[in-house]
Amino acid sequence: MKSKNKIIVSQEKEVFLYDTRLLKKGWSVEIKHKIGGIARFDNLVLISSYNWWGKVFSKFINFSSGETVLDIEENILSLLIYEDKLYFINKEKEIGCYSITRKIKIFKVSTTGLWSWDGTPPKIALIDKCIYSFSKRKAFKINMSNGVQSEAQLPKGLDNKSISAMVDEFQININTFSSSSSGDSAFIAGDAGGGSGSGADAGGGDGGG
Repeated sequence: MKSKNKIIVSQEKEVFLYDTRLLKKGWSVEIKHKIGGIARFDNLVLISSYNWWGKVFSKFINFSSGETVLDIEENILSLLIYEDKLYFINKEKEIGCYSITRKIKIFKVSTTGLWSWDGTPPKIALIDKCIYSFSKRKAFKINMSNGVQSEAQLPKGLDNKSISAMVDEFQININTFSSSSSGDSAFIAGDAGGGSGSGADAGGGDGGG
């Protein structure tokens, strides 16, 4: 989704849409806790925030309207959106899925043997309509209905032991969501789009994620 002359700005505890042509704000959202990072996934914007006790909150809002789409208590490390579902890996070493339209949790299960010895978070990616989670240690195919993980090989030509980064056709960096606990202001440009499987800074997949 292209959004000409629009950027998202995070400033202290406010996130707003800014028109770079008219030089004025559009919608504005107040965030209760300190903002750690923002990222855009097609028409969704993820706002990651945290409180004084370190609890992390993930709020998804509509890019065009600023309306809340999904508000969950998850410390998301890797993320993709596919067919109106949010798939993620969190800091608790779980793989989960929420329905964006129905706003309910579909599953959340623990992972086994996925995390690398150096502590690098695994990646989650959509490849040929299949969801994979992988690290330098192992790769798994994920059942999209219940989260069951089956050890697998990535498609031919992809080696999970040597992949350090992915960039999709929209030039979106996959699974490297940048969040900061010290900076008060950050922004992302509004022209990063996605397809049926989309991601921006924290997502994975082909054709926009």
